[in-house]
Amino acid sequence: MSNRIILVVGDKFASYAIGKDAMTVSQLKGLLALPDQMLSMHESTTLLPGQGMGDHCIEEVLTIAEQSPNFSCFDFSLWRHLPKRASQSITHKHKPENTLISHPRQINENTFELQLLIDENCELMSDHQSGQHVQGMILIEAVRQATVAITETHFIQNKKIKYAFVLNDMSVKYNNFSFPVNASIVCRITNKDIDNPKRLSFTIEADVVQCNTCVSSLFFNISAIDKLRIGRQEEMQAKKTQKRYLAHAYSDLASTIDSQLAS
Repeated sequence: MSNRIILVVGDKFASYAIGKDAMTVSQLKGLLALPDQMLSMHESTTLLPGQGMGDHCIEEVLTIAEQSPNFSCFDFSLWRHLPKRASQSITHKHKPENTLISHPRQINENTFELQLLIDENCELMSDHQSGQHVQGMILIEAVRQATVAITETHFIQNKKIKYAFVLNDMSVKYNNFSFPVNASIVCRITNKDIDNPKRLSFTIEADVVQCNTCVSSLFFNISAIDKLRIGRQEEMQAKKTQKRYLAHAYSDLASTIDSQLAS
């Protein structure tokens, strides 16, 4: 029996699947639903899970496959050993489909690796998916989540303090298109200030790597600040902004009325 390798991607990456050894998850479900002996038994197909499928989707496909008369035509072994999606507690995302990364793995003191795990039902893909590539904003959000997850898992010592994360500076360089295949995120902490437990600061450089190629390079400077402290600062600035806005809005409105009366 010969062996063929096929990539499976989420339905919103249908453009990528055209003309390649790839199919969408809906196409796979259709094949699994075919009557017995409709598929050739002379070829075994290894299925590689690509981007776009969330945890629930993968579980659903495996359940359908196990009940399918065509189960023996496919090798799903790689689907059972996928990286675990990072938890809500370390990404600060309320819905699991909006978490785009795996749990961080520490390589050395200041270097960490995570896997990109795109669920096509995430907030950044809810409107549209353009072309075959992964949208650049998804990579930015994935690395932002990575910085939060790394801080939560490896640098927060005082668990009694609840932190809010503030993005101070960011830059991104896109070297190549990113596509819906496996990708890793390598984060290097180039500077950190963790002496004050109420304010932790980090400078992080990250590479998104696909097929041994860096498709995107990102720079983040973030702070993890005591939530009570930043809440007071936010309230104070909000009140000042409100006063300034009302003063300017009233002045602008009065000027507009005077101009209309004069004309």
